[in-house]
Amino acid sequence: MTEKTNITEAQLLLNQEVKIVNGRFRGKTALVRKVMADGRSLEVEVANTSGKIAFVDVTFVSEIQERQQFAKGEPDLGPVANSVVQAHK
Repeated sequence: MTEKTNITEAQLLLNQEVKIVNGRFRGKTALVRKVMADGRSLEVEVANTSGKIAFVDVTFVSEIQERQQFAKGEPDLGPVANSVVQAHK
C-alpha cells in the first residue's frame, strides 16, 4: 500500500524567493526558510534587512516569476530547418 502525500502551497514555496504583498514588510523580497506546523505560516528571511526573520501567512506572499526577455513563439531552427518544417505543414 502506498502512502499518498499531499503537498501544500506553502511546502512548494520552501527555499524559494517570494515577494511579501501585505504587512510590515510589504513589497520586500524574502527567502522561505520553514513551513510552520499549521501548514500555512511561513518563516521567511527578509532580504536587505540584516537577516531579519518574519512569520507570514502564505496568503500574504506571491511567487517571484522569472522575467521573460522575449515573447515565446515558435523556435527559429535556422533557414534550412525552417524551410523543411514549413514544407511539411
